[in-house]
Amino acid sequence: MRNFSFSFGRVALPTVATALLTFVGCSPDQTEPAPSSGSLNLTCYLAVGDSYTAGFADGGLTRQSQTYSYANMLANQFALVNTEAEFSLPLLEDGAGTGYLTLVGLQDNGLPITRKVPAATTLGRFINVAGCNGADTVYQYPRAATTLPQNLGVPGLRLTQIATAGLGNAANLTRVGLFNPYFERILPANSNSTYLQVVTTASPNATFFTFFAGLDDMLPYLLSGGSCGPLPSGSTMAQNAGQLLTQLTANGRNGVIALPPALTTLPLLRLSNGVALQERLRVSSNRPTYTLYVRAFNGALQPVSNDDYILPAGQRRIGRLESVTGAPQTVPYGDEQNPISGSDVLDYIEFARINGAMTLYRDELRTRNQTTFKQPLIDVNDALFQQVADQINVNGVLYTSELVRGNFYSLDGYSLTPRGNALLANTFLRVINSTYDANIPLLNVNNLPTKVNP
Repeated sequence: MRNFSFSFGRVALPTVATALLTFVGCSPDQTEPAPSSGSLNLTCYLAVGDSYTAGFADGGLTRQSQTYSYANMLANQFALVNTEAEFSLPLLEDGAGTGYLTLVGLQDNGLPITRKVPAATTLGRFINVAGCNGADTVYQYPRAATTLPQNLGVPGLRLTQIATAGLGNAANLTRVGLFNPYFERILPANSNSTYLQVVTTASPNATFFTFFAGLDDMLPYLLSGGSCGPLPSGSTMAQNAGQLLTQLTANGRNGVIALPPALTTLPLLRLSNGVALQERLRVSSNRPTYTLYVRAFNGALQPVSNDDYILPAGQRRIGRLESVTGAPQTVPYGDEQNPISGSDVLDYIEFARINGAMTLYRDELRTRNQTTFKQPLIDVNDALFQQVADQINVNGVLYTSELVRGNFYSLDGYSLTPRGNALLANTFLRVINSTYDANIPLLNVNNLPTKVNP
């Protein structure tokens, strides 16, 4: 088989062990089953996906976050049962990578106060002065290597763009919305290859795959409160995922498919519910009838509802005195004369639209797998993310959706900490073990750090 790796390969993690969550060990008088790959050939593992697969954390990508991706954790566990197993990553240099958020403190409402650590090295940049929320900058980062890695996780990868030529070509840096600096890093210079072509090229060498994509299609719309980024088509996403899976499952190749979590389990929304936020403000201000107002997508001014989500940037502005056209004095942000608007709120109309797209994608991908691909499928929402939202205890350590203290989510409110990625990797391993009659050891989650960056 052709060598399909960089000069650097799988990056080892701290010592791992078996046991946690629902994993049940043997009784004292039983023999522990020997580690085994069962019916699987794990010699060449290929990971296909977006931010989670790449190891994106704290709003950026660093060498450390790449090594703590669930995909690299899986590869390390595979090596315990197959010494020939290989896995290569498009590693950044040590340091700040593409930049990341670091914790400065906590607000009274529990939201983290962060600052942005700038990227270590950039090769170019384009300032889009016409960004819908103000000027925005797109950077070009150093290329990883001239050969494809086995971790094909690309932050910002949209399934709706897998056939877009030039998406990773540095010459297209100025194409707003049609250039991905993370995809560009893994391609040869001046390559116009699409992501579908990359997966088509890499798949024949793989002996096992994981597929976990779809969340990054939702994030531009979600993070901007519906004011930026296209509303994705769930059907198009499922169709394009099918094209990727056709390549990945060719010739009977084994793998695992994962459905993305429900949007409401992510801290970005779970900690931003309008009515819950209003109630907290009523208690903290001792104003039992205080009402928050939002400007809805259709222009209507209305009291906040249970289906409105005030995003973190908006929460930080609430109560701040601001000048308002037509008002004789400054008005607190969130009052009727100065409602929460634009990028600060995902209102009930916008939420219904983006949630409908996610639900449709999840449902159609599940159906396509049942009828065509027939691979083991993980609904990570049911298997993990909803459990964390309700709080789980792992050998005495609590994991929740709270930022910083919850151990699971990183500072950006949707990507994962090293421990969160380990819990996700173990979710994959349980399904792999049960489906393929394997005994691949699980990770000891509590041995891993609670944050990836300084």
